[in-house]
Amino acid sequence: MNHQHLNHWYNMLIFVAVFILNIQQSAAQPYLDIVNIKYSNSPNAGFINHNKNEINIQYLGVNTNLPIQFKNKKDAIIISPFFENWMAKVNSLNQERYYSIGLPVTLSKSLKNTSWSFLLTGIFRMNDSKIDEHGKMQVGGAFILNYKRNENLTWKLGIYVNNEFFNVFVMPLAGIDWKIDDRNILFGVLPGNLTYEHRINDHMYYGACFRAITNSYYTSPGYWRIDENQLGLYLDAYLSKSIVLNMEVGHSLFRKVRTGVKDVFISDAGVNDNFYFRISLAYRVRFKK
Repeated sequence: MNHQHLNHWYNMLIFVAVFILNIQQSAAQPYLDIVNIKYSNSPNAGFINHNKNEINIQYLGVNTNLPIQFKNKKDAIIISPFFENWMAKVNSLNQERYYSIGLPVTLSKSLKNTSWSFLLTGIFRMNDSKIDEHGKMQVGGAFILNYKRNENLTWKLGIYVNNEFFNVFVMPLAGIDWKIDDRNILFGVLPGNLTYEHRINDHMYYGACFRAITNSYYTSPGYWRIDENQLGLYLDAYLSKSIVLNMEVGHSLFRKVRTGVKDVFISDAGVNDNFYFRISLAYRVRFKK
């Protein structure tokens, strides 16, 4: 592929990323990952809540974002397919491995002549011990209402609902996009995620992050469930203008691994909270504010 073609594709990705960010009216979120590949490992080592059963957890995920623009150039449908793989081994016994293939589809809509916008997301996913082992689907969604208070601050409020294998899972959402100053930004939607970012220069960033994950996977005739909460410190190193290597280290909090059948809890593995190490590689577009 020659230099002209590379520039063509890069300009297209820049347009896509800027478009998505504008239609979401994200005043402070500083970037968009067009493609992201991430891997984390949590060995049996930690310093809090570490007197339970030994566990090792590994995770691999790939996700992307593909928009379909409306004629008004302000609204869109965004398609975000992803793949995930969890591996867990408790007390050095046989490992459990689970897969997820998902297709979130989001409508991003601005309300004309106001400071309000919203995101409406439908999520279709298959969570199983093998891809399409049992053909069991999960259907869920989220609604987030955004209020742009000023150019540097946007508040978010919403709700998340998913038909997990253990029951219908409902979670209220509250978020923020806040450009504190030219070097510091806070953004995310709790309880799912919250990120603080500090810019050292155009090639190096560091910060802190929190994420909370609840997933269930079908195992005939029941389910395997993981609740994974992580608090970490990270460093972003830009290998080029758009290729970024993310390195993160932290500790899990209130981790739970459980099994059961729908509406009936069977057992809690009673596992440790451990350190985790996370690395990801992304094609990322940053935005000048």
